[in-house]
Amino acid sequence: MRVFLSILFIILNVHTSSQAEDIRDFEIEGMSVGESLLEHFSKKKINNSKVDWYDSLEKNKFVAFAFNSPKFEKFDFVDVWTKYNDNKFLINTIAGAMYFAENKEIKDINNCYSEQKIIANEVHKELPQAKKSGPSKLKHSIDPSGQSTYTDIYLRLNNGYEIVISCYDWSDELTKKENRADHLFITIRSDEVDEWLF
Repeated sequence: MRVFLSILFIILNVHTSSQAEDIRDFEIEGMSVGESLLEHFSKKKINNSKVDWYDSLEKNKFVAFAFNSPKFEKFDFVDVWTKYNDNKFLINTIAGAMYFAENKEIKDINNCYSEQKIIANEVHKELPQAKKSGPSKLKHSIDPSGQSTYTDIYLRLNNGYEIVISCYDWSDELTKKENRADHLFITIRSDEVDEWLF
């Protein structure tokens, strides 16, 4: 059974009677771990969506992509990581970002904290075997003032994956200076990518 990680679906339409059996049962904008990006985008779109945000990390491990599409129903962007030199573009890790706005399901950071807990509880119902922890609030290393934070709730699985539901609260200074925006971020992340990133 596929579980669609879109906010409205999780809040209103989760069917707890049929639990997810595998991390691949979860989708973000119709995409799930193990699928090829080529099932969703042209090769040109994939190559044009490559980002260099992680160039300071160990080389030749993973490639990161950031996609936007008018077809996305809930998320403003979807980030995907594939293994380096994977010509099939198999999704190893995937995340969705939703920015806050008055006309969206999540209005502001306090609304995000509330929805974050609801989402985590609903996902945990689908994956009762997951070890749940958080919320954990941390200062973002990119902001020397210490005013920018992210708050994570983790659902840890025994198959080398975790689902992380995060609320990002950027300082006013970074919002103006670097055009950063507060957002909800839901990640289906492999241990491999987690070790690479951190």
